[in-house]
Amino acid sequence: MFKNQLKRIFYIISVDMKAQKVNKQKLFVREIFRVLYSPLEAFKEIVKKPDVKGPMLILLITVLVTAGAQYISASKTFFENPTPEADSWTESTSLWSPNETLSCDTDHIVGNYSVKSFVSNSTSIWMKKKIPTDVRPLVCSVDIGYTQLSFRIKWIHGMGVLPSNATLWLFSGNESNYLELNLESEISNSSGRWSNVTVNIGPESRGWVNSAGWENITALAYRLSWSNAANLTMKIDDLYFGEYVSPIASGFFTGWLVSSLMGSATDFIVRWILYAGLLLLTIKIFGGETGSWSTLFNVVGYVFAVTMVYIAIDALLINMLPSLSFPLKTWSPAAGEEEIGLVLWNQIIQDNWGTTLAYNLRYYLPFTVHAWTAALGTIALHFAREFTWKKAAAISVMAYIMLILLKALIPI
Repeated sequence: MFKNQLKRIFYIISVDMKAQKVNKQKLFVREIFRVLYSPLEAFKEIVKKPDVKGPMLILLITVLVTAGAQYISASKTFFENPTPEADSWTESTSLWSPNETLSCDTDHIVGNYSVKSFVSNSTSIWMKKKIPTDVRPLVCSVDIGYTQLSFRIKWIHGMGVLPSNATLWLFSGNESNYLELNLESEISNSSGRWSNVTVNIGPESRGWVNSAGWENITALAYRLSWSNAANLTMKIDDLYFGEYVSPIASGFFTGWLVSSLMGSATDFIVRWILYAGLLLLTIKIFGGETGSWSTLFNVVGYVFAVTMVYIAIDALLINMLPSLSFPLKTWSPAAGEEEIGLVLWNQIIQDNWGTTLAYNLRYYLPFTVHAWTAALGTIALHFAREFTWKKAAAISVMAYIMLILLKALIPI
């Protein structure tokens, strides 16, 4: 009888302890979200039993929200993927054919060489490139495949005369099936100068004549013509077909996501530690009692619940924006053209997002978050150290301004 009663007592105690543990867990989870909509009541409870589990859960939620935000961001961006990679088509004369003399030339923009064609005392010059058989079929359909063709071209006329005709051909299957594009407006109007040319390809692109299909491009050719004969030179460099691919569809996204999540977690922890430390420093400057470091550290951690809200709202705004397509020249520019690539990158963003409400709201969102965070820091200090509202606000704002400056000077 006594033994059974003793078992029952232990059972009741264990159930009660489990219930208390569950209630504690529910409490700090509830306080995390109550910080956002009822901070005064939340911090009144938090300062009674500050627990590091709350901020750690906020950190976990922030990382998870960051993962979703990065997925949304990646789904809105497309990067040009070149074929071939590493400028291999103009690094040698392989599969090139000229109307007279062909060679590699050290005058180049990308890689080590350009492909050079030369004819003496002629009115035209041309060169043709067959697509290597190891390259997957160059499909340029409406829904999938390549959408742009990029190259650098330079012409040299013995008398400096501008070509009267400049033509690009794309061959589909054989030489009787081709598409033709006039390049007169694309090439340089001065002899001996490189032109950076990108043309749209595919069924919906304009300017192409003849009715060959876009299903399988097997070769391309360039031809320049003049009305008077002279020694003629044509050089081609940085030649590639481009298709736009989302990072999600490539292995790049996985590495990008992991790096982003690690950066998000590191940034959260660094800001948490710095803000708590700067609050203690500012309290000393104001001549106040600093109290326990661990207590203040745990309480301040709840302030950064704002971070997960900020990331979630920013992701929602990004989801409202149109997609962006970045050419290779913006994210992997040739040596010496980095500034040009950056200008083009910013121009693409401004042209597509600049006038939208969501983009402009994203611009002002960080200022709102800074003010909100400093306000929560004020409330946390008021209850944790029993400072007056005025003193708590002065300490919180000063510490937060120092945090922003430190983060700007020492990016982590």
